Amino acid sequence: MVGPESFYGLYISWCLLHKINPIPDTEFRVAMRRRRIDVHHSGLAMTGPAAADYILATRPDTD
Repeated sequence: MVGPESFYGLYISWCLLHKINPIPDTEFRVAMRRRRIDVHHSGLAMTGPAAADYILATRPDTD
């Protein structure tokens, strides 16, 4: 499931893939609340290109 930090990170990855300037985290959370999406308990899972980009960008180094 997607937690609050991952939710914003996924949004950032989506913005980068679509060449859109992301809004700050606080504005993002306000926008999500306006749309009645609870970033703490969304019940959503990551899928698609933005999810893959986010996962690869945030995975810990294994070296």
